[in-house]
Amino acid sequence: MNAYARTVDAYLTQRVMGASPELLAALVMEAGQLHMGRAILALERNDVSEATRCFIRVTEVIKEASFHLNLEEGGELASNLQKLYNWWMKEIMLASRDKDTARLAAVSQAMGELRMTWEQCHEKKAATLRVSTFQFGDQVG
Repeated sequence: MNAYARTVDAYLTQRVMGASPELLAALVMEAGQLHMGRAILALERNDVSEATRCFIRVTEVIKEASFHLNLEEGGELASNLQKLYNWWMKEIMLASRDKDTARLAAVSQAMGELRMTWEQCHEKKAATLRVSTFQFGDQVG
């Protein structure tokens, strides 16, 4: 492994280890989008073996997101996310079979929208924590 790869690995490890649950969910969606984009490019190059590898990675990402759902305590949100993830799996399977890059792009776009939502939840939670930890008499700036 070269120095650049070690640096990237260290950065990613640090980013994941310090992430909130919301940010972790966003990172999972980011990985899904990355692999989906690679799959689309591979299909456009007619590189079926690379596309297959990328589809496997995308489905692993979706399984990871599904694994972290708490269906008992998550209520309607968790249930709806599970339905969305199941739909994505079906879409990926059908689109990969048909080499339908537009269908894959739609799933990638949905992943991006969910990613942005998780990032916004993280930012909102982080802002709330910053405000709630401030007490009268604390030093500012």
